[in-house]
Amino acid sequence: MQEKDVKEHLKYKKWDFGFFGLPIDDRGNEANLFIKDNCTNLVSLNYDADEMTLRLDNVDCLIDELDEKFKFIENKKILIEATTLTFAEILLTIKQAKIHNCYLTLLYLEPVSYSKKRTEFRVHKREFELSANTPGYKPIPGFINSYLGDKTTKTIFIAGYESERINRGIEENSISTNQCSLVFGVPAFQVGWEMNSFANNIRVMKEQRISGDVYYSSANNPGSTFDVLEKIYHSLNKNEELFVAPVGPKPAGIAVALFIVENNDVSVYYDHPTKKPTRSVKVKKWHLYEVNF
Repeated sequence: MQEKDVKEHLKYKKWDFGFFGLPIDDRGNEANLFIKDNCTNLVSLNYDADEMTLRLDNVDCLIDELDEKFKFIENKKILIEATTLTFAEILLTIKQAKIHNCYLTLLYLEPVSYSKKRTEFRVHKREFELSANTPGYKPIPGFINSYLGDKTTKTIFIAGYESERINRGIEENSISTNQCSLVFGVPAFQVGWEMNSFANNIRVMKEQRISGDVYYSSANNPGSTFDVLEKIYHSLNKNEELFVAPVGPKPAGIAVALFIVENNDVSVYYDHPTKKPTRSVKVKKWHLYEVNF
């Protein structure tokens, strides 16, 4: 894992293919310029949660067609630009990278700040405008197992600033809150930012009577979150199954995607939010995450 203040300090060799999404802020623009400069071939991705299809450039693909459609990356070096891609797009592409024996790297750019919610007369200190709308928790084909009536479901939410996503997830999925736990990003991207997540989520924890454990993992280190998930996973007994909901920092979402690809008996809840334009300001740090399956 590399973490640098400027891209010029990153060490890497160019990639055969770069996968990217639509840029909506400073970070996205910078990230996409980076992959254009450092990838021989570029592929845009767009996942449609309603149709359950993944668009590769201008071609819509059913999920069960992806093994065939992604043959062009066989044994190649690929870069996933995680800043602009959604969790679903990252998850599906990581799975294909493993199937096709790729050398995989992910790029993520931290922001200097996030856009805060404004009313006519004030800026809300701990409320952020990150999502334009959230269509709801809809399954990603291949990543949700059938509920087993004789098993207890344990749910892990990766917490971020948007507590309403956790609240909605509990209600839409009829989650048992005494079997529900949260993972907070500590240390956060910047000192003090963890208080935004704590303050915004404490209300829903009380109202929903969430009584599972609270865990902590570094907000910008996927390996840290992966280790937490692995600890939880190995603590399950034979009568328990695990669901994970990545509604927090993107590096933690990367960890969830990697963990689920490596453990196909773990399922995911995801609400497919539409990111709000200009949701963040400038670039704070550059991250490259290298993956060995």
